[in-house]
Amino acid sequence: MAEPALVAEVAVEVQRRLESLYALEHEVPVSDFLIAEERASGLPGGGSRTVVEQDGSEVRLGVVLDGAVSADLVRRDPRVRLEAANLNALCALTEEVSHFLYLLFCARGNRSVTQLELELQGEVDKYLTVAFLISLQNEGALSRRLREVLFRSYRLRDELGPESASRYREASRLAFAWCGFLESEYLRPSRLHELRREARRFYRLGQRDKLLRIADVA
Repeated sequence: MAEPALVAEVAVEVQRRLESLYALEHEVPVSDFLIAEERASGLPGGGSRTVVEQDGSEVRLGVVLDGAVSADLVRRDPRVRLEAANLNALCALTEEVSHFLYLLFCARGNRSVTQLELELQGEVDKYLTVAFLISLQNEGALSRRLREVLFRSYRLRDELGPESASRYREASRLAFAWCGFLESEYLRPSRLHELRREARRFYRLGQRDKLLRIADVA
């Protein structure tokens, strides 16, 4: 059974928005790589995840969304109204779309990528996607609690091991600092052209330079 059409549509819209933000080439739709949860039982990991298989120079990707994520998106389309009932679902979807794009971006540049780098970029993309939708639906208004909600009021899956949990917490901490800088310097003053330029520069940095950049502004 394929993912509902609405879920595929939301995933592609998130993908195209991120590609535009970062001035990336349009990739094939992520909807072509969605794997229904019931067909993913034999794949590594659990819940929403991006599955990577590498055979020499060939990289194969698949994106699995937890059934609850898909159900929440279908019940309450975040493009119509983003609210508490569908916020977590949109965040989960956005993180996987972000992983999909960033893995392709690094593969095309013959560049290695760490798990922390992947998670950090996913957290940043989650914030920017949610901030965009909230601003669009609220005449430009953006809650000052958004970073707190996204990066400090979360619950990790029980099955996560200590190493993965530690990495996720570190990615959230770093994203909280970086997105705070973006918010105060560019989003709230509506300096959107400069925001795009800063976001594109950060996207193309490797992990070491990303961490140095965050340390510079934290």
